[in-house]
Amino acid sequence: MPENEEILRAIQRMNKLLALVAVKGVEKKEAVLSLTRAGYTQAEVASLLDMGVSAVSMIVIRHKEKLEEEKAKKPKKAPKAAATDGDRE
Repeated sequence: MPENEEILRAIQRMNKLLALVAVKGVEKKEAVLSLTRAGYTQAEVASLLDMGVSAVSMIVIRHKEKLEEEKAKKPKKAPKAAATDGDRE
């Protein structure tokens, strides 16, 4: 079993390294959003980026709010008219 634990730790280190490489040179906000989209929890993102969980949470919340505002601003499409028998030939 110790061998399996060593393998698991090595995989976890590689995973952490890959995550850090993926967001290298990216501003914190974009790094947070990229890592959360990749499936990392907010606590994991905070640990990877040396941030507080509350800071990560605020970035995610503000991003969701921004998306909702943008969605609300988009004009809604008019529903398509149903085809009538007169339209078919």
